[in-house]
Amino acid sequence: MANNTLSSIIGMVNETVPEYAIAGNDTMTNMTTTLATPSGERAYKIVALVIYTYLGPTICAIGMLFNIINFAVLMQHQLKESPYTYLTGLAMVDFSALTLSFIYMVISHKTPGVEFWRYFEAYIFLPFVNVCTTSSVWIIVLLTIERFLFVRHPLWAKAKCDRASAKVKNLAIVGMALVFNIPRFLVFEVVESSPGFWKIEHTPFRKSKTFLGINWVYSITVQIIPLTILLFANTYLVYAVMRARKQREELQIRNNKEATWYRDQVRLTITLISIVCLFIICILPSAFSDFPIAYFFFGGGKSELEFRTSDFYLILQYVANLLVWCNLSLNFVLYCSFNEKFRRVMRHMVKRWLELSCIKQSYRPFKVSFNINGITRHNSSQTNSLTQQTKCSMSMGPHEILKLEKADYSASQTTALFDKSDADN
Repeated sequence: MANNTLSSIIGMVNETVPEYAIAGNDTMTNMTTTLATPSGERAYKIVALVIYTYLGPTICAIGMLFNIINFAVLMQHQLKESPYTYLTGLAMVDFSALTLSFIYMVISHKTPGVEFWRYFEAYIFLPFVNVCTTSSVWIIVLLTIERFLFVRHPLWAKAKCDRASAKVKNLAIVGMALVFNIPRFLVFEVVESSPGFWKIEHTPFRKSKTFLGINWVYSITVQIIPLTILLFANTYLVYAVMRARKQREELQIRNNKEATWYRDQVRLTITLISIVCLFIICILPSAFSDFPIAYFFFGGGKSELEFRTSDFYLILQYVANLLVWCNLSLNFVLYCSFNEKFRRVMRHMVKRWLELSCIKQSYRPFKVSFNINGITRHNSSQTNSLTQQTKCSMSMGPHEILKLEKADYSASQTTALFDKSDADN
């Protein structure tokens, strides 16, 4: 996930290594797979064991949970501004990338030679993780640009940047990322190296100069350009927030509605700044782990094959992948830390869920048994008591029983499902 910023997870089958491996040229940071790590082996195998067996799956599992919570909160009607629509799309693509990575590390990575999982790696995991990570990068860039325009030209941005257009832009980014990563579907093929044992090998296209040029295009468009835009835009946003606070103090804004709107906008901008800072910290190593860039800066006169199989390059990819997973997982922490409106909506959502759960549990049927001339008759009604269980035996005429049933039915129809205070909220 690291290469091409969370963006490229393609690997290189290293024929010089006896065990099954995908040593990543431009893979999700060039996801490298190595299974056996006996004591005394090279350092990169120990790092791979720790990251792909323990740290990676744990981070991905936590990140999946956080992104589910993000999605649930961001879908609430209170968060209707366009930036929250971008963050909803970001949560979806991040969750998808983390899910694919989790399946890879927990199952596919540990089952060498199985045909299904080799096809999964070559045609599902590696291409679609790159699609998701490319989408994640450019959603952040687009959100940053929109916030920059909002700060510079607030009236124009407020009129043009609405929720509907944000949804269209999210879909457009995912669609373009899919088209952009079509070559990722063509770089590996699954072959049967021995009866019943399947592995991944490079296609001729993967070894061609054409793909090397495409790889440079990936590095520029998914790492260098986004990082440059985010660095400059984020610097300006930090300056704008500081200047706005100073102006507000000088003007002494006292209108409650205006002050609330101002605070929400500032917190939203600060949330975006924190997201961009996390992105830069976690993705910058990924940029240097991309093979063309890494070889250019750190090749040191080695051949391409020697550099690809060196401990330095492989460890750089593993660490970059780990940082990318952290970036995909920690947005929830940033929302809770810097966005009070997000926390308020989340508390309201959880409170509403708990109240609904309590009502459903308490609104349970019970049976009342009547004994009439030796014949037992059961009548079911509903009550809002959780523990009430009533059983009585009595002798009465048919008219009295009918009146009792009508009264009981009327009572059940007037039972309130929601408190008025909750409906007002």
